[in-house]
Amino acid sequence: MAINAISPIPLLPQVMPNTAVGAGQNQGSQSASATQSADSGFNQFLDNAMNRLDGLQKTADSSSQQLATGQIQNIDSVMIALEKANLGFSLAVEVRNKVLDAYNQVMRMQM
Repeated sequence: MAINAISPIPLLPQVMPNTAVGAGQNQGSQSASATQSADSGFNQFLDNAMNRLDGLQKTADSSSQQLATGQIQNIDSVMIALEKANLGFSLAVEVRNKVLDAYNQVMRMQM
């Protein structure tokens, strides 16, 4: 029985550092475009992560159904698929909790 390694979660894409604005360039539009590109990169990262989590959940569901119907005799692969889905979901919940904690801390800051 071979256990395949779980692929790591890809890192966030590199965000372009803010550059000095030259003469004749509009700083507001440049910062807005940088923010928009950072938002789209982060949105894409979250979308990919959620799609991977959904794929793990669907794989676990289908393998457990196949085990129940007798199509799969190997319980090890089913348990591994279920554990991958469980760990992925636990990670997503903990990341959400940390993001909410950070948001609440920012909202409590006094200006």
